[in-house]
Amino acid sequence: MPDATILRAVCHLIDREVPLRPARVLDLSCGEGQLLEILDQRGFQVEGTHFRSDDYIINNPAPILRRVLLHDRIDLSQPLPFADGSYDVVTATEVLEHLPAHAPVIAEISRILKPGGVFISTKPNIHRLGSRLSFFLSGIHNQCGSRLGWHISRDEIYSTHYNPVYFPVFHSLLHLHGLDVVRLATSKRQLIEFAMIPLWPLVAVGTLVETYHFRRRSRAGGRDLFRWLLSPHALMSEQLCVAARKVSN
Repeated sequence: MPDATILRAVCHLIDREVPLRPARVLDLSCGEGQLLEILDQRGFQVEGTHFRSDDYIINNPAPILRRVLLHDRIDLSQPLPFADGSYDVVTATEVLEHLPAHAPVIAEISRILKPGGVFISTKPNIHRLGSRLSFFLSGIHNQCGSRLGWHISRDEIYSTHYNPVYFPVFHSLLHLHGLDVVRLATSKRQLIEFAMIPLWPLVAVGTLVETYHFRRRSRAGGRDLFRWLLSPHALMSEQLCVAARKVSN
């Protein structure tokens, strides 16, 4: 469920990349509808999806979910039941880390977006400085939420953060499906990120070395990846907040 800083980041991306109203927006796994309510008030035509029919969000829905179109029992690991080119904007806030794979849903999102449409997503940012330090010291990324463990049943796997989004792969999957990253935004910042700013030159060198492998195969792709990985938004934000635009035919 997105907090206020995440909602502000998503709205910032929408304001910058989707200036026209009304636009048709689909919020995947919309939760209690906080984002839907904000966008509805701003004049967007909003719809949401939900996974399970037996939980409190459906049994006791928020007022916004009674007013707008809510597509129930939508499994994001399966093909989406929407026509090609249906939406101007598709959002997925704090969703992708709950899915078994990212490639199928990215392909589906691209399919249902109009040419020039925008996909906006947020997810725990394993590339921020604090998470990089955590991984260096422990081999475990800070995933900002409930993690999969032996206490979780097979039917409840989706409720945990069990598939962190690795940005180099995400960046490539978007491009393969006709979506190019156009902007990042920042949600919450932690003090540890500020404390690690003096290490930026070392981080830059390490990132340059690692993205060399991408630049060897695609100069443009490697340079674009390097640019985003060293963005202050990627280094400092608790969530990785990304806007990607569908390339017009």
